[in-house]
This record gives sequence, structure tokens and C-alpha cells, in this order.
Amino acid sequence: MQKKSELHTSSISKSLSSVEQSIINLEVEKSRINREKSILVMNKSLVLYFVFMFVAILGFINGYINRTLLNVLIVMGLCVLIIGTVPYVKTMHEEEKRLNELIVRISR
Repeated sequence: MQKKSELHTSSISKSLSSVEQSIINLEVEKSRINREKSILVMNKSLVLYFVFMFVAILGFINGYINRTLLNVLIVMGLCVLIIGTVPYVKTMHEEEKRLNELIVRISR
């Protein structure tokens, strides 16, 4: 027995030509690639943020850096985190819009 979503997908695929199905599959794959790229950027910014925090706290505890440098490292870590998160949120929003438009276009 098929699930409801599989029935819906099979009824849509019957009404679309193979060229249209290929185009839709390519658009979805492009969307996945864009999302994965933005996730990679965000993951790297998270790692860099934690490295900044680790170095700042360890250096401050052991007396290698003073308060001013600790504050600078914390602010730099937050800036890296923000710079990595903004493209991720922007890409996710754009891809969501694109996929919603694709769904509307298919549903017609």
C-alpha cells in the first residue's frame, strides 16, 4: 500500500513530462548543493568561534593575555560567528522561497 505522499508524487509525475521532471530534479539538487555550501561555511565559523573562545580563556587563565586582549578575542569570535551565520540564514531563506515557488508551479 502506498503512502499518501507517494500517491501525490506519482500523480504529479504522471502529469509531467520527463524533461520537466529532470528540470525539477536539477533545481532540487541545486538547492541541496547551495544549502550544503552554506552549512559548511557556518560549521567552519562555529569551529573558529570555539577556537577563539578556547584560546582567549586558556590564555587569560594562564596569564598570557590581559583583559583587553581577552575582550578583543571574544568580540572577534562573535564577529566570526555572525559573519558565518548571516549567509546561512540568507541562503536558507532564498532556497525556501525557491522551493515554495517550485511547488506552486508544479501544483498548477
